[in-house]
Amino acid sequence: MKIQFFGACDGVTGSQYVLEVNGKKVLLECGFYQGRRADMERINRTFPYDPKSLDAAILSHAHIDHSGNLPNLVKQGFSGKIFCTNATAAMLEPMLMDSAGIQEHDIEYLNRKLKPEQELEPIYTKKDAQEVLGRFVPKAYHEWFEVVPGLKIFFQEAGHILGSALVTMHFEENGKTARFGYSGDLGRKFLPILRDPEQITDVEYLMIESTYGDRTHNDIKSSYDELAKIINETSQRGGKIIIPSFAVERAQELLYIIHELKDRKAIPDIPVYLDSPLAVRIVNIFSEFVELYDDETREHFLSKGENPFIFSKLNLVESSDGSKAINTMFEPSVIIASSGMCEFGRIRHHLKNNIENPNNTIAIVGYQAKDTLGRKLLDGMKEVNILDRRVKVRAQIVVFNSLSAHADQNDLLGFIKRTGARKKIFLVHGEDKSKEALKAKLLEAKISSEIVIPKTGEFFEFV
Repeated sequence: MKIQFFGACDGVTGSQYVLEVNGKKVLLECGFYQGRRADMERINRTFPYDPKSLDAAILSHAHIDHSGNLPNLVKQGFSGKIFCTNATAAMLEPMLMDSAGIQEHDIEYLNRKLKPEQELEPIYTKKDAQEVLGRFVPKAYHEWFEVVPGLKIFFQEAGHILGSALVTMHFEENGKTARFGYSGDLGRKFLPILRDPEQITDVEYLMIESTYGDRTHNDIKSSYDELAKIINETSQRGGKIIIPSFAVERAQELLYIIHELKDRKAIPDIPVYLDSPLAVRIVNIFSEFVELYDDETREHFLSKGENPFIFSKLNLVESSDGSKAINTMFEPSVIIASSGMCEFGRIRHHLKNNIENPNNTIAIVGYQAKDTLGRKLLDGMKEVNILDRRVKVRAQIVVFNSLSAHADQNDLLGFIKRTGARKKIFLVHGEDKSKEALKAKLLEAKISSEIVIPKTGEFFEFV
């Protein structure tokens, strides 16, 4: 009974861990690393283990940094089943196809500048992504199920994105047992739309994310007022509000909040563009899983027969022509587009066309990994490269930390304490300063006998 750490040990993206029990190997997460192009190519194209040796896979949720290299895994020989929640399976069909399409388009763009003998291939294609879809085994929350002999799994609500799960694992081998908890990405209380995170309990070992292990968030409701202030001020000076957004969850949360602000007449009734085919598809999937909504969403919208994500002057943009047409509109508006870290997708065109206008505002509403364009804007760079063009950053850059769907330091400490994990706690999915800060707090509180920050390639055997 052991775990080996292969991803999200040196940062936040690319989660991958291999579990072993009774001679069987199970992959926990198959995330796509995000960062510098050269690092993405090096880390994502090959695996530090043999995909053919894996018997099954488990996913905590659908975000690409936890699921996005599945097509490559199958391409390289993985033939097992993939266990996840029902909503995660539903969302991954469009998400993996979208990820493959982005890679195909990106490589096609790069190959235009290369000689035929230098041409590159995408890490995976839409055909590869299609091969993954028949392997999903959707499971409900709150039901134990067997993945391989000697490993049973229990999903609970993680409150991070639709379908996200806390994972409790029960190992049994040669008469010995171990109970191991994994947070996936732990959400927060009172997030729009979602139910609050549940609680892992009665485990001996715990692996937990630490994205914001070094800080606390503002109250989520404060983001409503912050967003209203930015929309009002920017529209009064005739500008546009450009919001780079993850297509999954964050885009839907923004629509929910803007809908509520318009209902309260807290902002002007200006056009809102959701410019992301994937985000539009995810809006439709959200509507298929209303049982996963929180009570507030049910009361505020569903009880009145309203769709939380549809409101006055909302434009759901799927076609490329529709996306280009937005740039011919000069009236104040809100433009929500992916990708959330500004590395891919239509957001790059909107930034290129709007970032040099001081009347506009760029609102950063999610985590920005090292070396991404979003991180450069967050760090205050005055000039950046966008689509092979050097542009000056003249638009206002604002940050909404209170919208984060990740638990903060206080949330993490409380969650860890309630798990009862006393033997070992593994801190992953965080930058070094976040993990070290969380470790120091845990040691100070004497919550566990050993706090481990694993390095890539290290393994641990359960007693």
